[in-house]
Amino acid sequence: MPIVRTVPFRFVRSFLSFFLVCFTVAFLVMSKREFDEVTINQVLFHMQLMKDNIVTMPGDFIHVFLWHVRNAVLCALTFAFLREAAVRRQEKPGLLFAAVCLAFVALWFIVPGSFIDDAFVAVRWIVVAALVISAAGAAGLAGRLARFPARVVHWLSGGWRLAGIWFGILLYSMFYVNFFTFFQEQAVLGDFYTEGAYIDPRTVKVSGTGTKNLIIIYCESIEDTFGRSDVMGEDLLAPLRPSIETPDLRIDQMPGADFTIGGIVASQCGIPLKSISILSGNLTGWALDRYLPGAVCLGDYLKADGYHNVYYNGSSGVFSGLNKFFLSHGYQEFMGKEDWIEKKHVDPATMNTWAMYDSDMVDRSIARIDELMAEGKKFSFALSTMDTHEPGFLSPPCVDEGFSENWSGYVKCSLSQVERLLRHIRDKGWEDKFVILVMGDHQARMAEMDNVELKHVKGRYVLCSLQRDATLKPVRSIITHFDLFPTLLTALGFSVQGERLGFGYNVFSSDVQPEANYRDRLRKRVLSHSKVYESLWLPEYAERDE
Repeated sequence: MPIVRTVPFRFVRSFLSFFLVCFTVAFLVMSKREFDEVTINQVLFHMQLMKDNIVTMPGDFIHVFLWHVRNAVLCALTFAFLREAAVRRQEKPGLLFAAVCLAFVALWFIVPGSFIDDAFVAVRWIVVAALVISAAGAAGLAGRLARFPARVVHWLSGGWRLAGIWFGILLYSMFYVNFFTFFQEQAVLGDFYTEGAYIDPRTVKVSGTGTKNLIIIYCESIEDTFGRSDVMGEDLLAPLRPSIETPDLRIDQMPGADFTIGGIVASQCGIPLKSISILSGNLTGWALDRYLPGAVCLGDYLKADGYHNVYYNGSSGVFSGLNKFFLSHGYQEFMGKEDWIEKKHVDPATMNTWAMYDSDMVDRSIARIDELMAEGKKFSFALSTMDTHEPGFLSPPCVDEGFSENWSGYVKCSLSQVERLLRHIRDKGWEDKFVILVMGDHQARMAEMDNVELKHVKGRYVLCSLQRDATLKPVRSIITHFDLFPTLLTALGFSVQGERLGFGYNVFSSDVQPEANYRDRLRKRVLSHSKVYESLWLPEYAERDE
């Protein structure tokens, strides 16, 4: 075959092989940088909403993703070029080869731009050194050393070595997201939901009526750990102390409640959030058009009791199916990023790349709560803060007040805005009219926070403060997201038959309590394959099997 046809084919094949490896590494680095602790369950669940996720992906995330794609392409082109040089080593490289090497050196500084990962910096200098040495060889310098980089690249790409490298990286990635543990759980015999751990709310009588309004504030990535000066160097929860001196509850995070929508669903429905369509062959083609239609959640009970339910969110309401969840379960009002912009309540120019700033969210929340109070009807109001979502943001008022541009500043700024809302309730003299839950949606996912390695901290719990009637005393301090479902109903004045809903136990009940190893059992089995869980998403399948 003529060389004019074989060389391009060989180069393209080399490029594609190297790109597969480079992109896998780049994607892993990006995942660790942006989210750190991402589980395969979270990945699979979001894959089910991939169409909506792509449409609503925040600009910052898209920028970071494209940055890594560009660098993967550059890496692949460079390695394919060096490999081709090694294949054609019988030919004496000339000045053209040297010029191409130096052109690649320039690209390694131009393509990445100003946004640089630490890992990429190290790789860049190694590759630049290899290119400079190769260029020197073309100019008659460096002798045998000049052929070394090309030979190394050629050796690595020879035989099954490159495939082995890629497989090793892929294997590490799968361990990193607990891929094997998750699928091992699916193979466990028996259905955890039918073994007494799960109580179907559809079979439970909830009587009485709500006597107070409800406010739930989901604080993005906020842990009880942040209040430990021995760990963080200072009390990052200090802005909340006027309203929350010492919370008497702490949340032990369970699987399926370890990302935002998972934590919200777990606290409102008493169940985890996990993928089912990818793991269930008979559900091929299933789409998230209805959100847990077989489940009964907090909003469903409140709506039936005459509550007007509202949820305010600063980020996309489509991302993760957040709007579908709330509007499917008793919430009459939902506002997400798209709604704020469409109704011209917020100028997109005043938002950050991820969401509305927390200062703006609190302003709008206070205004709506005042309106609801003036109407004189029972209501629940939930909102989520967003400034402490990766990579972290500082609300404009906090910039003016001199808050630091680091994680401690982001946390304290965000919580100062939450405290502003709580202070507004106090100033109005409305404390006795509300049950107020301030909680983290999940643990912080950053591996390191201002030089504190969170992964090595023992006893990490999610923040949880429940302001309620003083006569309600918790019988235990460590709870799960699931426990909040029956606990909130009790705090509002309802009576829950059997004191249990979903996987949750009413924290105020001394008669019905979980066994000593209950949380360990949940951690091991709550994401196991379950026909009962599938029926919550597709109740028609359960009816067909009966």
